[in-house]
Amino acid sequence: MITLPVVEVVLAHGVGGRTDLPLSAWQAGWSAAVAMVLSFAALGLLWHRPRLAALADGRPVAGTGVAGIGVAGRWATSAVRAAVLAVFVVVVTAGILGADDVSANLSPVAVYVAFWVAIPLLSVVVGPFWRSVGPWDTLVGLAARGRPSGSAAPPSAITGGWLALVPVGAFLWLELVYHDGARPRVLGWAGLAYTVAVVVVARRWGTSAARRVEGFGIVIDLLARLAPVARRADGRWGLRVPLAGAAAEPLRPSEVGLVLLVLGGTAFDGVSRTRFWGDVASGRSGWDATLVGTVGLLWVVAVVGAAYHLAGRLGDRLTAGDPPVDGGASGGFAVRFGHSLLPILLGYHVAHYFSLLVLEGQLFRVLASDPYGRGWDLFGTVTTPVDWTLVSPTTVGWVQLGSIVAGHLAGVLLAHDRSVATWRPAMALRSQYPMLAVMVAYTVFGLVLMTG
Repeated sequence: MITLPVVEVVLAHGVGGRTDLPLSAWQAGWSAAVAMVLSFAALGLLWHRPRLAALADGRPVAGTGVAGIGVAGRWATSAVRAAVLAVFVVVVTAGILGADDVSANLSPVAVYVAFWVAIPLLSVVVGPFWRSVGPWDTLVGLAARGRPSGSAAPPSAITGGWLALVPVGAFLWLELVYHDGARPRVLGWAGLAYTVAVVVVARRWGTSAARRVEGFGIVIDLLARLAPVARRADGRWGLRVPLAGAAAEPLRPSEVGLVLLVLGGTAFDGVSRTRFWGDVASGRSGWDATLVGTVGLLWVVAVVGAAYHLAGRLGDRLTAGDPPVDGGASGGFAVRFGHSLLPILLGYHVAHYFSLLVLEGQLFRVLASDPYGRGWDLFGTVTTPVDWTLVSPTTVGWVQLGSIVAGHLAGVLLAHDRSVATWRPAMALRSQYPMLAVMVAYTVFGLVLMTG
């Protein structure tokens, strides 16, 4: 049986400082900040009316009236759903019953690379596919069948979507803080516990309630709004301008909180690679290291959320004398512009996990032949070599820099488009000053952590 260096994968994520770029960390940060300010000024001069929401429906690419296409699509969806459910069962049972060895078990790579990295990125390309084929949605549908009617209404924590922050926060804690977060046993039992909880909610309160607590599906669906592919209002699939889907539908307050939570987790992972954090965590191990890391994670998430909340409060004050034409949004300014965080989340996701996906992601096909670590070779891939030179450190560095800058620029664009749809031109531009300041701060902070 081959032993593979997966321990470094799930603990280090393949992300480190890029010291071989022709720019220093602070040069990259301030250059990006200047680019954002100039882009903001250009939008103020050239973009005077909302455009993106009207493009969200896109152009149809297939007709639902063609029976053959509809039947084939349903069969294909059913086949993919069954395949995804089978892989899910293998991953969970491998974690619980397979070898408790990070380097020999499929679960860590499947969870931290295939699920947490690849699936969200795929949704940005092909649109909102995960709800149709995801294992939890499949199990939720089965659990809700024959459910007694007339049951009590779900608690407000479920209907408001706030409970969805719990599983995502727990996952970030396992990934970034817990000293045994890579162990197959931990991942297997955690996956089973989460599945049981979602199924119980579905059985008790129905499919809609279960989807409100399934935080991973919510994150993936939110990122899918950035995709150039979407389901149109008439049921057909359509091609549209990227970002348009994010402009068409506002986020709920809980969804804004979920995005900020994931952004904060990503920021903490960058902080944990700094010299400062190295000094703080030096000499700590086991639960001692976990406790310190937990405090650090909570602190960074709070700072990221507080910065955005402060921008929202300032935006509310600046626009207090000029009510929005659409009557306002629940949660105020911060919720109204929460959709502008989606491309920023995508940018950090790419920057943070690009090398993990391209390099360590190759291990998925290797371990797929022996998911339980029993010495099998089901598909003949166990001896397949992993090309650790597939991308150079310089390439990784430029991808990190480019994705962070592009994500923030797209966020500025989405925010400006929403502002000109909400206020008169002068107020629309002035309302974005606090948001621009926060985005510049996020950009500089992110680039210094990624490239420094």
